[in-house]
Amino acid sequence: MAKADEFKAAEKLTSYLNNANFSPAVMANVLTTEYTLYTQDRLMELIRYIIHYNSLRFNSEWDKGYTSEGLSMASYLQDMIDLKYGAEDRNKIVHSLEEKRTRDSKYLMDLDSF
Repeated sequence: MAKADEFKAAEKLTSYLNNANFSPAVMANVLTTEYTLYTQDRLMELIRYIIHYNSLRFNSEWDKGYTSEGLSMASYLQDMIDLKYGAEDRNKIVHSLEEKRTRDSKYLMDLDSF
């Protein structure tokens, strides 16, 4: 069974991103200067989905005690997107997560110790 174009593109991009010599800044420059606005709009749509899915992942990883700079940035950017364009179905998901959320006490800092 043949893979869809999206899967092929994702595999190639993953291969390039894992290469130590790959420069995201150069790729961003080429994409924004050499291609049409339609291509750039599609790219921004892709980035928006990546931000959305990583912000959801940030919530689940945070509850486990793990996170990364990229996930934290995605959460912040999603909040900014929600403020600019309005939240879609994300509010329902976030509110349901907050009700179930309990933080492991070993990650809480004692403010009196400072």
